[in-house]
Amino acid sequence: MKNFPLVETVPRIPFARESLLLVMALGTILLCLHGAKSIGISESGVIMQLPPMLQAMQGKPVDISPSEKAILPGDTEMVKMAYQGGGADNVSVQIVLAGGEKRSIHRPEICLPAQGWTLEGGHVKTVKLSNGHDLQVMRLMASRPITLNNGATAELENVFYYWFVGSHATTPYHLQRILMTNLDMVLHNINHRWAYVVVSAPILKGLVPDGRDLEQTDEMLSRSVSELAPEIMKNP
Repeated sequence: MKNFPLVETVPRIPFARESLLLVMALGTILLCLHGAKSIGISESGVIMQLPPMLQAMQGKPVDISPSEKAILPGDTEMVKMAYQGGGADNVSVQIVLAGGEKRSIHRPEICLPAQGWTLEGGHVKTVKLSNGHDLQVMRLMASRPITLNNGATAELENVFYYWFVGSHATTPYHLQRILMTNLDMVLHNINHRWAYVVVSAPILKGLVPDGRDLEQTDEMLSRSVSELAPEIMKNP
């Protein structure tokens, strides 16, 4: 598959990069001027409990790895589930919820290469939720080499959908999340306790019997997000 540049560098919002930086700088100044006003951390916008079933697939909790525990601040919350259906169908879901420190939350584009994935491209996609609402998610493609049972080497491709969830807001854009954080702190005295949700699945066509191709994998992920988001988001 050809490599495509990631498009998440600048979100399509009515601010140029310079304007965004200026607003963030002004927000910082205003926060300093209003330093006497206490701003507490808001309630999270997600429920940190994944459903036992998703798209008729049975879920199995996944332990947090030692490396994840070592990297993330101690007050970070995380839940992970692997859903397995009939045949080769499987979907992975994780939610990461920030605590007092904001470095818990970052774009998956940052951590995926550290896990051996090569990013191939990304764009924003709108998913119709089961409650009738629309949700924008960032769709990423990534690949990495794997060794098959017969000893041969193959390229495994994976599709990732993710989005950020605040106390009353969602966005697929990292920069927009930062902008909303600064503006809401200044204008509404809200300090978002951000979380991000990642739903992913491998493209197994040609690797295992009955494996899904790219289009089928996208369809499975869209249906999974459609069902999952209203269950885990407090304001979907």
